[in-house]
Amino acid sequence: MRFKSLLLLFFCAPALFGALLDYKEIKAKPKSIAKDYYIYRLLLEGNASKEELNDLYNEVSRMNPTLKSRFAKKIDVDFNEVCKPLSVKSALEANQTCLIKLLTPQFVEPLSDSAKTALLEKIKKESNFTASWIIALKSKEPFKTMQKNGLAEEFLKIFNDMPKSYKQNLNFALDKKFLYKLESSPNSYETFVKYIIFNADEFPKPAKSLIYAPKSNKLTHHTLFYLGINALKSNNTKLAEELFDAASKNAYFRSDMDKSLFFSYLASNNQSTLLELSGSFDINIYSLYAKEKFGTPAKNIIFLSSSRQKAIHKFNMQDPFEWRLLLNKIKDMEKREMEIYSIGFDAQDTLPVYAFLLERLSNYKYHYFIIPFEEYLSGIEDERKALILALARQESRFIPSAISTSYAIGMTQFMPNVALDIAKKERWENFDLDDMFQPQIAYNFTDIHLNYLNTYLYHPLFVAYAYNGGIGYTKRMLQADKLFKSGKYEPFLSIELLHGDESREYGKKVLANYVIYMENFDKKVSIKELLEILTQPSQTDKFRL
Repeated sequence: MRFKSLLLLFFCAPALFGALLDYKEIKAKPKSIAKDYYIYRLLLEGNASKEELNDLYNEVSRMNPTLKSRFAKKIDVDFNEVCKPLSVKSALEANQTCLIKLLTPQFVEPLSDSAKTALLEKIKKESNFTASWIIALKSKEPFKTMQKNGLAEEFLKIFNDMPKSYKQNLNFALDKKFLYKLESSPNSYETFVKYIIFNADEFPKPAKSLIYAPKSNKLTHHTLFYLGINALKSNNTKLAEELFDAASKNAYFRSDMDKSLFFSYLASNNQSTLLELSGSFDINIYSLYAKEKFGTPAKNIIFLSSSRQKAIHKFNMQDPFEWRLLLNKIKDMEKREMEIYSIGFDAQDTLPVYAFLLERLSNYKYHYFIIPFEEYLSGIEDERKALILALARQESRFIPSAISTSYAIGMTQFMPNVALDIAKKERWENFDLDDMFQPQIAYNFTDIHLNYLNTYLYHPLFVAYAYNGGIGYTKRMLQADKLFKSGKYEPFLSIELLHGDESREYGKKVLANYVIYMENFDKKVSIKELLEILTQPSQTDKFRL
């Protein structure tokens, strides 16, 4: 295993940077995700008293499910506070705030008609809160009843709230008049449209009816885009082009605009659309595809390095509290002040911070690519090195002390359980989770994890999906045999119909990073060819063989 001899030496000594903070040390730190992470570590590994943990409970800046479950095992705390889990009795006794918070279609639907009526009577006494959807749930065919009565808001609430088994009661086409009404709740309508189109095989009639959905400017970019996907799958290319053009105009982010322009090109084969896309300032798989097609150089990609060894600013790259303080410091900085401040980080040891600030100063019109801590990648082949860098850039912008809200840690954002598992399997003693804040450890753990992922996955896009969503997630997706198969508009339809918003967007960004790093290593790869082989299992993965 790469670097193993080096790391064995490292782990045989006491952890140099490990830091299980005690109660007093954590208490003294400012509220932040970093503080939450150390509270989590204390709950996981420490022996603080109940009194101390009760105090730290009030110090949490963002309570997530992981932290909740850990606190629940150590102290007596009611996470529902005054809103107890509902029964019919408690619902009838609850105040308005708790009703709004806890009264959901999933709770109401199984109740008897008399219980539903009692809840309606209770609600009528409360001002500022209505639940007419409860009446709809009393119907034997609620979706049909709501369409017949024009109850669009109720329809969307029930459909979006209910589990998949209940959603399958929607097995009929929606009429155009009702589709117009659904538009009046654009965010809820977006959730509905995405669900139907992502699961079109199970909802063929509703999906077909969405072909006739109106193309209002009130709709969100995502609604218009996925309505366009639906039209494209039905070979209604003219409608698809119109919807993608409308989606590009409604996009807030340039990456979303580029995606819509690319699909407009797929629908129309209009080369001028692709030419327009080739001029995008954003770097994504679609703009790279267009640039490759027309030989357009990406003038706003800058490979950054520094001749200075040490930063002017005193800054500990491995201290998550210092990183959080820096983020707070720059939040309200004027541009000129930030320009001056950024110069102090122009050094090899703080290059990630310098690149981060330069991108922010350019309003993300320039894309800075760096290879920090390159000495720790020595001896790794270029393809693997490019993938490690692509992942690290997307995960943290190479910030060694980065911590996510779910406590993924370090430059390559390992979840604590995964990091601990790797350390255990490699039999490395004295491993401390804070060791992940060291660049050499982050790079090495990523290399080890990629050895495992590459046993099953050979394509950087699929590896990225597994790195983000897990190997099980990626295996289920591929073995479901619905995506990344040969067909018209593939693999692009599959790329955008992958379940899981986070993994879908993450994979595209990592793939774009990978192409750019490979080109920097004089191993130019064609984004077009990389995408085309996604439908060829023998070249991409073991799961479909």
